[in-house]
Amino acid sequence: MNYIKLILLLMTIFISSCEKKDHTFGPLTAPDLPQLDIQVAGKSTVNPNGDGSGKVSVHVMSANAINYRIDFGDGSEPLTNTVNSQTHLYTHVGTQDFIITVTASGRGGISSTSSQKITIRRDFVANPELVEMLTNNSSKIWVVDSLAPAHFGVGPSTSLSPDWWSAPPLDKSGLGVYDDEYVFKKEGNSFTHITNNSLYGKQEYLKDFDAGLTGTGDYTLTGTKAAAYTETFSYDGSADTEYIIFSAKGHLGIYLGTHRYQILSRSGTQMSLRTIGKDGNAWYVKIKAK
Repeated sequence: MNYIKLILLLMTIFISSCEKKDHTFGPLTAPDLPQLDIQVAGKSTVNPNGDGSGKVSVHVMSANAINYRIDFGDGSEPLTNTVNSQTHLYTHVGTQDFIITVTASGRGGISSTSSQKITIRRDFVANPELVEMLTNNSSKIWVVDSLAPAHFGVGPSTSLSPDWWSAPPLDKSGLGVYDDEYVFKKEGNSFTHITNNSLYGKQEYLKDFDAGLTGTGDYTLTGTKAAAYTETFSYDGSADTEYIIFSAKGHLGIYLGTHRYQILSRSGTQMSLRTIGKDGNAWYVKIKAK
């Protein structure tokens, strides 16, 4: 009897093991084409490309999707998640176009993809160490380093050195440039140029201060037209290049009609800078902390 029971038990196990198991996923429905709701941070009528933070938010709508892959188009690693909303910070400087591509995947790996182009602005964020160096995190005064060799100079725009001319110490004494003070303030990025009522530069460009000037060449403008002034400045650059940009008439040393200065070298007490003058040449100036 026990032998018969054992045989029946083994037959039951065998029959059960031979039953077909259902491993299907159910209906495989492709996700709807993703609809993208892209918000550029700070975008407005005044700032159509955003507030300069480089931040973007993407919300994806796609029925039957269970995960989402978002490629922000800037070479960064795409984000894949079951969450249909993501934020991203771009790292470029300036205003650029990017194509955001979203792939929505459903059951069985079936997917749908859509893309959308955005234009976004990202402002340069200055290294805090640069800000401290320039402003002392409050206010700092700089002057032309008149005793330094090549404290002024000029060369071709393709070079990073004053190949054509460099000023020996005190070369421009008595011309109203060595007594100038350049005051950089952290609050509001304020710049004050204390001129002592004299400005030295090229006469054809000093018309920015006195529209009645005629002629060209080296010139010292004096009087009320050369009075001290205050404006703002900003920072620009990349991972390995830094610039100081004045908003209106701001400049350092000889006035050449331009207001964008590349920092070639700097320390807590000295800076060497380069600007491309309106004449197309590269001009150099060295300043020191007072």
